[in-house]
Amino acid sequence: MAVAVRARRERGAGRPRFDDVWTWVCAAVSAFVVLAGLVQAAPGIGHGLGWSGGPAARAAVVGSTLLLFAGQLALCVRLGPVLLSPAEITWLLPLPGSRGRLLRPRLLRALALACGTALATGALAAALALAVQGERRPEAVPVALLAHLGLACLAVGLGTLVEARPALARRARLLGSCLAAAGATVLAAGATAPAVTELAAWSGPWGWAGAATATAAAHGSPTAWAAALACLAACTAGVLCAALRAVAGIPTDALLARARTGRQVTQGATLLDLRALTLVLQSTPRTGGRRRRAARLPMPRARWAVLLWRDAVVLLRHPWRPVLACAALAAGYAQFRAVAGWLSGPADGPVGPLKAAAAGLLLVLPLYLAAVALAEPAYQDTDRPRRALLLPQPPAVLAVAHLAVPAAVLWAAAGTTWLLSLLPGLPAGPLTAYATALLVAGPALVATTLVGAYRGAPRYDLLALSLDWFAAVPFVLWRLAPALAAGCVAAPFLWHMAYDASGGPDAADTLWLAVRSAAVLAWAVRRVGRQARELHG
Repeated sequence: MAVAVRARRERGAGRPRFDDVWTWVCAAVSAFVVLAGLVQAAPGIGHGLGWSGGPAARAAVVGSTLLLFAGQLALCVRLGPVLLSPAEITWLLPLPGSRGRLLRPRLLRALALACGTALATGALAAALALAVQGERRPEAVPVALLAHLGLACLAVGLGTLVEARPALARRARLLGSCLAAAGATVLAAGATAPAVTELAAWSGPWGWAGAATATAAAHGSPTAWAAALACLAACTAGVLCAALRAVAGIPTDALLARARTGRQVTQGATLLDLRALTLVLQSTPRTGGRRRRAARLPMPRARWAVLLWRDAVVLLRHPWRPVLACAALAAGYAQFRAVAGWLSGPADGPVGPLKAAAAGLLLVLPLYLAAVALAEPAYQDTDRPRRALLLPQPPAVLAVAHLAVPAAVLWAAAGTTWLLSLLPGLPAGPLTAYATALLVAGPALVATTLVGAYRGAPRYDLLALSLDWFAAVPFVLWRLAPALAAGCVAAPFLWHMAYDASGGPDAADTLWLAVRSAAVLAWAVRRVGRQARELHG
């Protein structure tokens, strides 16, 4: 081992070149300028939207912090913070010597990368806290940065412990699921039930970070946020010490599995293949726990019902897909109310067409993401075309049949939203408008996601051999075509409803929404059928 280290030092391999350093410096400066501007403008944005703190502001900060830490923990547990290349695992690990001398620098590198990412997330958290508070609090920025530095280091430490002891993986995944559920609960009910927010804020180090940031932004007692940061730092230090002691005992098979997964993730990110990234994360080996029993449904006897049964079984075996769809719809309604509040406030002038189009597309995005999450059965058929070989239906019928189950889920969400609009104390107009959008435009939104599922591998041939920025326009348009089609369906309706949020949709608005939905649905069905025949032909 010493000979290898000495040879590497003499050769100078791995030293960053000047152009690499300059690229990273330029990227860091650009990110700093953008984030600093966002933090500077956040109080004015919140004041313009009418946000003035209170229980809703604290719930937004604490809930978003819990969701962020749940994502960080899931990423560290699945991909592993301590990563080695297959060559290093094959050639260096079997050599006599201390494994800790090889693995500890990789842990320190993961910590440095996590701290760099935490500075960005901390700045975004500070901007969110200042925006929902609607006032300028300079002390909130360093508190948010320190809190998210502690959270990032804590996630890396927990991921290292799971990597060294695979038996802890099941508990770590359970903790992440509970934190995600707690964060969603705080965002949904924290404004009306402050006790829920306080319970989550002081439930552990993941809540202390959000509590410290929210308290500093609300100009609370410095003792409170200082105590929260001190407790977070002590907990993080303890976990990191345990991780440094346990890093030398990481099994070789765990390192090999994470190296393979990391290489696939890097390849998918480089090629801009989002589906490849999803497949890698879904296929990551889950060691250390009992095998989960697969969900089952009785198979129907009718031939036409088999296609619906297949899609329902896929969604049952991937329960996070419907959960993510419901979360996207809830976030979309909150965004709809925020845009409506912005439009109803004192305006500096008339809203231009470009700003109106951008706001309309932004309103459609959560609905489209919900449809994408529910279209998992179609994506699985395109990932493995052999799944449909034994079915008697033609490929076009199989592809179009994937419309039914996601559209039914969106219609159920529309019915739930309409029932909520009947309850006293809730805004009937916005809820009715949102339910109408889901009911009328739901099938068309699902159809646009099927176009994206059946269009095949990314079309890199659309990238022209030029260094100009506009060379990527055809590829970007190809990538965004389904989302733009979804925007053509629902963006005008949602924008008009947000502009006049007091009353519900009238007959003319609903009729034009139905016309656009029918036109895009017909186009998408025809295109999906042709793409399915080409895929199976």
